[in-house]
Formats: sequence, C-alpha cells, structure tokens
Amino acid sequence: MSLQTSRFQGQEVVNSFNIFIDTEKSSLVGDKTSQGDDVKIHFEGQTIEAKDGELIRISLLNFTMFNNTYMVNQNNGRFNLRGTDGTAFNKTLKIEPKNYLNLKDIATSFATAIATELTSQTVANSFTFTVKPDSTTMSATDDRLLDITLTAKNSSNVATNHGLDNLHVQIPESVGDAYCLLGGLRQDDTSDTDFNSLKITFPDDTTVRIQGFFPMQRVTDPYVYLRCNNAQNGLEMSVLSNDRGRYNADIINSDILAKVFKDVEFISYNSATGEEYFMNLQQRKLSNLRLFLTDSKGRKLGRLSSQRDLGTAAGATTTLNDITTFDNNFQSTLGNLYFTAVLRVDIIKMFEPAKLQSVGLKPPGKARESQSVLTWQDYGKPKY
Repeated sequence: MSLQTSRFQGQEVVNSFNIFIDTEKSSLVGDKTSQGDDVKIHFEGQTIEAKDGELIRISLLNFTMFNNTYMVNQNNGRFNLRGTDGTAFNKTLKIEPKNYLNLKDIATSFATAIATELTSQTVANSFTFTVKPDSTTMSATDDRLLDITLTAKNSSNVATNHGLDNLHVQIPESVGDAYCLLGGLRQDDTSDTDFNSLKITFPDDTTVRIQGFFPMQRVTDPYVYLRCNNAQNGLEMSVLSNDRGRYNADIINSDILAKVFKDVEFISYNSATGEEYFMNLQQRKLSNLRLFLTDSKGRKLGRLSSQRDLGTAAGATTTLNDITTFDNNFQSTLGNLYFTAVLRVDIIKMFEPAKLQSVGLKPPGKARESQSVLTWQDYGKPKY
C-alpha cells in the first residue's frame, strides 16, 4: 500500500476508510439503548486496530440533521418573579418554548407571563402592557433593548393601584440562560433576594416598567456540539460541560469532536479539508464508539440537566408550569430527532517501533579544523 503524507510532519497514513452513520433507527439495533441524539456503535467483527508505533485518528467529514429544536426552550426561557403585595410571592415562570420570528414576539411572551402572574398575585383585575422592541423584523433600526410597561386595571378596565411594594426578575444559573435573551444580568448570588436581572421601576401606583440593560437576542445556543466518549486529546473551557456552579479549572479534557452551526431548518457541516475536527485515540483497538449531541453547556438539546433520560427536545405540551412536559417522549427514538454523519478513520504511523528514535552523536572533528577548545569525549573502546 502506498503511503500518503499527513499534514502532521513525520506522520504517515497507512490505512484509511469512512464510517457512514444514520441514527434514525438506532434504538432498534445493538443493545437497543441508543437514541437518535445519543448513539452507541459496536463494531463487533469489524474492530479497528493499530499496530506498534501507530495510532487511530477519527475525523468528521460530514454532519447533517433537521433542526427540530426550539430557539427558546427550557434552558433559556425560564425566570423567577419575586415580589410583595402585602404578602410575598416567588414563582418560576417561562417564555413559551418555540421559535420566534423577532424580538417583539419574545418580549410579548415574557410580558404575558408576568401580567398573568401579577393578576393572580395582586388586587388588580388584570394587567395590560406595551412592549419594545416593537419591530417585526430583525433588520430594523433599533437598539434592541427590552422595555415593558404594565398597567393594572380594575373590573371596568380602568387603571388602578397595583398594590406592589417591590418586584424582582431573577435569573440564576439553576433556572437557565434567559438573561441572554432578555438582555439582563445573570444572578450568581442566589442569597441576594434584592438582586434584579432587569431594571424595574414604578412610574406611578398603577404601572410597572421593566427594562433590559443590554440588547436582546433570539437564540442563546447557535451551535450543536457533537461529542464522543472516545475523545482523549482535546481540551475545552470547563464552562462547556457544566451549566452551573463554580469551576475548578479553566481548561479540562474534552469529549467534543465538533461544533456545528444551527440554521433555521438544518444543522449541517461539510469539511473543507478533512482536518478541521479530529481526535487521536490513545487505545490501539477501537471496538465501540458513542456519539451524542449537547448544547454549549453539556446539556441534552432542549432539556434540563436533570432531564437526561427524556427523549424529546421540542414538541406539543399540555402543562402550563415552568417545567415543560411533552405529550410524547419518543422524539429521539420514534420521531425526528436524529442525525447522519460521515467519519473518516485513519491509521497513522507515528514512528518505526524497531528503530532507535533518538539522534546519534556526531563524531568529533579534526583538532586542526576546530575553532574552539577541544574537550575529550569517550566514544567507546580505544583503538590503541
């Protein structure tokens, strides 16, 4: 077999082949524990093995899946509403999980959740509201800052005293990433009950104004992360595998094989060189492979960290509480949450195992040709 020169100097590809992957029906094969977004591949009689002085390198050539997840989901749509109206209340609410065409729609869903909760908690009969951004396009001239004014109404739909003593919107890490959508602040210290992720004021005794500090955005996770349990030589920032808490190290060993950009309908990647995303295996035998998808914090797509066993990332719901409960939990086994990919496996010769790898000593030159003081060196048995 002819040898191909690798982009890694001094390394040679001695064997190479492709693995074509389709996880749509992965729950029907092997040990039947695989899902469309978390597949276990057993090579069985096709075990890949490297010899002495060789290693196995796996590269991603192609990745494709339908984007059957939502821009706003359980990981970025939840927030806490805390306040007092004679009595204290503290409730976790959510922006309705789905795709949003513009920032106005996200602001409206956020305002609706707050208005509904304030109606149940205060003496007001209802709350109406106005929202900004009010543009229905993302390309409009706008500062993209959230600005909501809620007005308390009585049974005659006339402005009335809202009765609120204080109001706080709080978005800690345990709740998710809604602060990014809304242009607010993440709450790191959950013991601070006076903390506000957004600016909240009371212009008068009938209205409440809620404003963002930074521009709003429609998505918080523009990429899907393809991870592999065999990955051993990569590094990552520790925040990419942990959605909350303090981090003991900046950089940790990584199981990320690739990050793939999410478009509106598809999530796809095609390698330009075949060398952008790869991993070198330390073991010499490859008999199984696990590939799974996460967001940028190691969570399963569209699901909380505590919902790793759930099989659905997006779909029909019937409950109205802050934790989304899907009507059907089989999107990743019987539904449309799956991916296809092409992996290239290379057997790389790193060195000749039977040859001395160190450089031999250079014999001394003639004394009369030397331009420096000679020092005596013993190169073995004298010839005299």
